[in-house]
Amino acid sequence: MSDISELWIILCALIVLDLQCGFLCLEAGTVRAKNAGNVALKNISDICCVATVYWLVGFGIMFGASAGGLFGTTGFFLPLDNSSGETAALFFFQLAFAATAATIVSGAVAERERYVGYVIYSLFLGALVYPVVGHWVWSGAILSETQGWLQQTGFHDFAGGTVVHSVGGWAALVAICIVGPRLGRFTHVRRRFEGSSTAMKALGAVFLWIGWGAFNGGSALFFGEAVGPIIARTTIGAAGGGVAAIVISLLIYRYPRVDIIINGILAGLVAGTAGIDVYDATDAFLVGAIGSVVMVMAFEVLEAFKIDDVVAAVPVHLAAGIWGTMAVALFGDMTVLPATSRFEQLGIQVWGIASVGLWVTGTLIPVALVLKNIGLFRAAKRDEVRGLNLAENHEHNALSEVIQQIRSHHRKGEIGTRLMIERSNENSALAISFNGVLDKIEGEISTQLQRLNEEREMRVLAENSFSALRKVQEESAWAARHDALTGLGNRVLLEEVSNSSNALQIGGILYVAIDLDRFKDVNDSFGHEAGDRVLVTIADRLRARLRRGQDFAFRIGGDEFIALVDFDGDEGQAQHYCDDLVDALCVPTNFGPTQLKTGASIGFAIANRDEQGVETRRRADLALYEAKAHGRNRAVAYASTMGALQDERLEMLNDFKLAFERAEISIQLQPQVCAQSRDVLGCEVLARWEHPKRGRLSPDVFLPLAEELGLTARLDARIFTLAMDAWADMTAAGIDMPGISINVSVQRLADPALLADIKEHLPFPGTLTIEILETAFIEDGSEDVQDRIWELKSHGVNVEVDDFGTGNASIAGVLELRPDRLKIDRVFVPGIDQNRERGNLVKGMIDMAHSVGTEVTVEGVETEAEAAALVAAGADALQGYLFGRPMHLPDFITWMEKRETSPQKLSG
Repeated sequence: MSDISELWIILCALIVLDLQCGFLCLEAGTVRAKNAGNVALKNISDICCVATVYWLVGFGIMFGASAGGLFGTTGFFLPLDNSSGETAALFFFQLAFAATAATIVSGAVAERERYVGYVIYSLFLGALVYPVVGHWVWSGAILSETQGWLQQTGFHDFAGGTVVHSVGGWAALVAICIVGPRLGRFTHVRRRFEGSSTAMKALGAVFLWIGWGAFNGGSALFFGEAVGPIIARTTIGAAGGGVAAIVISLLIYRYPRVDIIINGILAGLVAGTAGIDVYDATDAFLVGAIGSVVMVMAFEVLEAFKIDDVVAAVPVHLAAGIWGTMAVALFGDMTVLPATSRFEQLGIQVWGIASVGLWVTGTLIPVALVLKNIGLFRAAKRDEVRGLNLAENHEHNALSEVIQQIRSHHRKGEIGTRLMIERSNENSALAISFNGVLDKIEGEISTQLQRLNEEREMRVLAENSFSALRKVQEESAWAARHDALTGLGNRVLLEEVSNSSNALQIGGILYVAIDLDRFKDVNDSFGHEAGDRVLVTIADRLRARLRRGQDFAFRIGGDEFIALVDFDGDEGQAQHYCDDLVDALCVPTNFGPTQLKTGASIGFAIANRDEQGVETRRRADLALYEAKAHGRNRAVAYASTMGALQDERLEMLNDFKLAFERAEISIQLQPQVCAQSRDVLGCEVLARWEHPKRGRLSPDVFLPLAEELGLTARLDARIFTLAMDAWADMTAAGIDMPGISINVSVQRLADPALLADIKEHLPFPGTLTIEILETAFIEDGSEDVQDRIWELKSHGVNVEVDDFGTGNASIAGVLELRPDRLKIDRVFVPGIDQNRERGNLVKGMIDMAHSVGTEVTVEGVETEAEAAALVAAGADALQGYLFGRPMHLPDFITWMEKRETSPQKLSG
């Protein structure tokens, strides 16, 4: 060998070692950051270990005197003295090849193979497996004149498509099958892990491309005119693989996929390695392009079988290597190849591929299984999750350390302590920025404190001492977030706590919106001192139901409260909690000798994960409106339909406010007759709302709206005026109406103007009857109701208890007031002629009323059989559709005129 050839081989060997840089960058960039250091260490370690065993035994097995073409028997432990120039150069060149074969494995099993197991596996590969294959194919090159048995058959592998790359690929396939996939790689979907650096992967590919020129160019083992074309064709083959990968990526994956393009380039290089010396440029390009296609197919096969190959070592080195070895027979120059036909050469190539595959797998499978069984092959699950950088190399991730320090600061509330800055790592900028934020915060705090100190000194000079000023500031800060009367939080504190709850909640937050019922009546009837007593009492009861430090209560309006409850139950448990809360809040409040009775309506909603507090409060408010609309004194959970219902309710509220100005409030009259003679005794005035869009609406619809708007007294006053006008019109029409009944609310009853209106319009004593609901006797201020009733009776106004029997008032307590009449509710009438128990019940109520001189009217009578049963039970007056429906004034006058001229008075 000439000196220039020896120099060429040494230079190529050095450049081939550059392949290790390429593999290191490619694999470190492909794996996640927590494993990049570990895979880099494995690349460096396999050079050391493989170089050692290859020097001791591998080179001799590969190139020593052949034992029947199977393995070498001399050349072990080479002295490599100064006289062994050619041998040393060839040793160095082949050593780089051996290291390449071992490095192929490290990328395939990255992120889950233990370091010690990988080193042992690499030692077997470099000391025995690779040298034996090398002897079969290349043994006659250096120390031995006897060719290996595959070489004797005419097997052609110029630069190691099979000897290096297929051997490395077979070894990688064995390893990844036995070690198994990474945790979480294959679940119900294919999961791709993002690598630590795409740029590092691309840089590795460039290093490999450069090194491959020396890989193929140096395999001629001399420097001649063929070297330049071989290197050029190597580049053309890589370009063919890359172009094919780009096309495949765009057509199949619909975007330029980085790993496919990089591996396509490498597959083009691998495919051309075996026959680069017998191709022309076109052959090299086609072989490289097809190699890229084969790589993608092999990649998808591995994915389908859930075989996890991190860097696609098997598709690139094994699949493309097999294709490249077969391509020698399909594209190579037959004048150079030993076989007489392409088919014969193809058979030789296939035979060699199969033999190498059987040797590598048969040798390494037992090694891998032993390593797995003794626990040296697969990393522990905990180590795999933490990352092998930390688990095996004890390299702490700089970013995780910074985050840990930040968490420690947050947990301890330390503003004065700064993060440690290690300017040698890439996350020092983060620590510097965080420290800068702390500096600004501390500086701002210092500035504000300085300003406060200056203000404090000025106040001390002007008013009080430093301690007094501090107390004032603390009280001011407390007052800004709390309600002075109840001590509960106000809206400001609600916003702060609500936002903090959303940010930190682990379970859930129950939002409870509370509104006191009939609180305005307490204020109006007993004064603000009584109202304040109710609010303080309610606040104390609410506070007693909450857990200190976990739950919060706020007063956000006159009689409006909010509670935030740390809650991890379901809606049923929340309903039970809120029902109990309603019961607790409805207990009367002692105010001197008087018991102030208020109710409580509650709407609640459970906060969804990541939901803003304002949205949950909105849902709780909608539920509260629903509770108030359906009778109050109840707890209602939010439902998805409430938004639309609330929009409709708000529209109705706005319409009702305008109903008075638009003169939409009207009345109808329904006759009341003597049970025995059927003579008309009077009529009841019934309120109606003539809605411009919804038509005529009954009190069941608009009375709750009037209560919510505080317009009940105004509504009663309007009805009273309309009733008096109607009475006057009937008198003018010649209708002698014996009496008229008007419904009056508790609010109107407490109005001082009521008595003045009655005095102004009452024609004769005993002709006007006011109807009061039975529930008035069990609401707050029932003693005042009784006083007002006695006052009205003293002025000649008859009092009738309406809807009797439907409330919870004591019949004895009601009758103590000696009302002039009881009106038994219509719910007791249907079927009274057939239901003996119902008949007895009604008769019992009538008898008890008669015992104190109170007459009884029964409403809702629709059949003669019902009327007869009620007459038999002793009823004094009847009202219902049997005698006449509710009518507007003109219709009622016409009805009365026809009745007076008709001898038939049995029905309307």
